[in-house]
Amino acid sequence: MLVCMQVVAYLVSPVAMILAMVRHDERPTSSTDGCAERSRRCRGNRPARWLFPSLLAIGLTACSEATTFVRLDDLDGGQQTPQQVTAGHTNVIVFTSHECPIANSYAPTMAGLAAEWSEQPVRLFLVHVDPDLSVDAAIVHRGEYELAGTILMDPKHQLATALGITRTPEAVVLSEAGLVYRGRIDDQWADLGVRSPAATIHDLRDAVASARRGDTVPPPHPPAVGCLLPEPAH
Repeated sequence: MLVCMQVVAYLVSPVAMILAMVRHDERPTSSTDGCAERSRRCRGNRPARWLFPSLLAIGLTACSEATTFVRLDDLDGGQQTPQQVTAGHTNVIVFTSHECPIANSYAPTMAGLAAEWSEQPVRLFLVHVDPDLSVDAAIVHRGEYELAGTILMDPKHQLATALGITRTPEAVVLSEAGLVYRGRIDDQWADLGVRSPAATIHDLRDAVASARRGDTVPPPHPPAVGCLLPEPAH
């Protein structure tokens, strides 16, 4: 929101300066035609007088819309806004699918990371993108794979679209300043069908550590390897 307001100020400031110059130019002259000349100028500049408040209103509306967070249902009857990060906290969002074997294979890894983050101000969200998955089925899936974190339902891909997600599993790290990281969890899956016994590069863990230090991860971020998103529900 702060960044958006700074951009609005940057854009409308020149307009304010121009209008100030116009007002200065509209001062009456000492000649007998001063009043008539001033009246003509005022009539000619009336549209300009509305330009500044109009641009400001448009900018503020755009900022308000830019800070509208996607709200998703969880498995316990509540709703969550994982894009909204509390000051001093870090949100981790991992998109998953109960039908994606690569996503399911990361359940133990995510459980381990959740245990590491349990004493830190880190919130973990797992987001189902399956259009036909019911809450009851998602609860069963959570039990079968012992999934950690708060599990959300995104059948229409509202959050996935907002964050630019293309595959499962794909991870996003957010701080109160914005996006820190978007990409793979680690390097265990080098490609489809190519899986190492263990990961050697722990991208998601390192990204969270960077966020906790107040840093971001310079792009490009390593892309996720996994299943393409299914068609969203309509």
